[in-house]
Amino acid sequence: MKRYTLKFQIILLFFLISLPALALSLAASRVNMKEAQEQVVNAKQNSMKMLVKQYDTSLEAIENYIQLTLYADNTYAALRFGEKDSRYQQARVWLRDDLDNLLKYFPLAAGFYVRIPHNNDIYIVKQLDKIPLEAQEFLEENLSGEEDYSNPDILECDGVQYLLKSYKSKYVELGYILQLDELWEQFRNSMEIQDMLAVRLPGRDKHIFFSENTVGNDKMSRYTILEENFSHVDARLELFLPTNSMAGRISVRDRLILYSSILLLVLLPIFMLLLRQVFIVPMNHISCAMQEILNGNTEYRIQQFSKTREFSQIEQAFNRMLNYSQDLKIEAYELKLEKEKEQLINLKLQINPHLLLNSLNTIYSLTMNNKIEEIRDFSINLSKYFRYALRNTSEFVTIQSEIDFIKVYSKVQKIRYPNAFYIMFDVDEELMEERIPPLIIQNFVENSTKYALKPGEEIEILVIIRKSDSTLRISICDSGRGIDEKLLEQISCGQIICDSRGRHVGIWNCVKRLHSFYGEEARFQITSRKGEGTQVWIQIPCRSNVEEKDEGRKEKCDESVDSGR
Repeated sequence: MKRYTLKFQIILLFFLISLPALALSLAASRVNMKEAQEQVVNAKQNSMKMLVKQYDTSLEAIENYIQLTLYADNTYAALRFGEKDSRYQQARVWLRDDLDNLLKYFPLAAGFYVRIPHNNDIYIVKQLDKIPLEAQEFLEENLSGEEDYSNPDILECDGVQYLLKSYKSKYVELGYILQLDELWEQFRNSMEIQDMLAVRLPGRDKHIFFSENTVGNDKMSRYTILEENFSHVDARLELFLPTNSMAGRISVRDRLILYSSILLLVLLPIFMLLLRQVFIVPMNHISCAMQEILNGNTEYRIQQFSKTREFSQIEQAFNRMLNYSQDLKIEAYELKLEKEKEQLINLKLQINPHLLLNSLNTIYSLTMNNKIEEIRDFSINLSKYFRYALRNTSEFVTIQSEIDFIKVYSKVQKIRYPNAFYIMFDVDEELMEERIPPLIIQNFVENSTKYALKPGEEIEILVIIRKSDSTLRISICDSGRGIDEKLLEQISCGQIICDSRGRHVGIWNCVKRLHSFYGEEARFQITSRKGEGTQVWIQIPCRSNVEEKDEGRKEKCDESVDSGR
């Protein structure tokens, strides 16, 4: 069952309580802001609709009158005559008077204009307060050109915007003039300072703003754009509401909810710091002290780390308990070390005796054949073998010593099995003084000479040792008979091999000794294929790295306490 630290559980509980509340508060604030913004947008949209509808009503009536005049009323048919014709002059006066009277009924229109192309006759009927003389001359000048105003256009004179829209018959062009600044004046009371009103003419790709500021295409994303189309003229009223100013239009209650949520979000790290200082850091000191004891550092004592009464009591009780049990801990630790040393000695002794009987049989065989010289060499090498195996009580030996021992062992075995194997070593010179557990390599070389030999064929045994960073990599490979798959699986699972000849504990002993010396840092792997040979890989940390590991343990824990992790 997975166990979580107290620090993790406290932080998790804190966030499980605070984050949903904070998220709920922020969500409520966002909903309220969105509703407030929608209300503002709807109010603006309704104001635009009312204003456009007011203009549409007037423009519809004006359009109906103009079309009736151009296409149904024969009163002004005389306008087709020449300029000097009295009928033309009379019709011209009647039309002027009718348009002047029409202005009284449609105050939204700034004026009307008449253009009779075949007589080059242009005149404007206007409201004096909306189209001054300078503007009239400017408009007449533009109307005298060939511009077609059936597609509405906007002209500017002295900072005042005029919209012109015309209708044509065969002989007469009749149109109306709107002063757009009046539209701005009517709507400005519904606007904020940052809002911008504009009129767009899609047919002429014109965009007229009623303020000094304009909105480029690259800044459109910063605004909420409201649009309302005119029904009787190809124009559209647009209102630009800055997105960043929408927050200023929400109610005080909604603002308080929003600011409270933001304040809670800002104070959240402060709450965490206080929780860490008051509770988590003292708990880390206690946890680190426990870890020190678990690591065998019975000399460790908790120093004063908190002024809180409860933690002070824990500190005193902890130190008293350690003082009381220190002697028992030391004794138990020493007994454990002694027991481990005895186990290592016993494991080593299990490696040696099996060779003794075979060696005595070999000496007997050589004696029967009167091979005195071979007996002398065999006896010398055999004595070197047992001197190394039985008298070497040190925990570690140099790689050079282990290789020399393997060479002695190979001489002993070659007397028994001449021309059956040869051994090669591939070891960097600088690794000869590295220290390893004794008999680790020799055991696997011995297995190759005992179980891998092929009748009538000389096999190769290769020992390779390399160093990578702080790790020693050792491999022992042979080109012998290989290992049966079932037997290989038992060895890989760490089982002791038993057969009709008894228990085979050589590999099991080596693996157990490796883990005794290096713990989980030791790596062991064996592969084999029947008839092709066997490969053994051993990976262990360098001896210098192992010795430094224990020295750095206490320093690491002290740093953890200081940092309050």
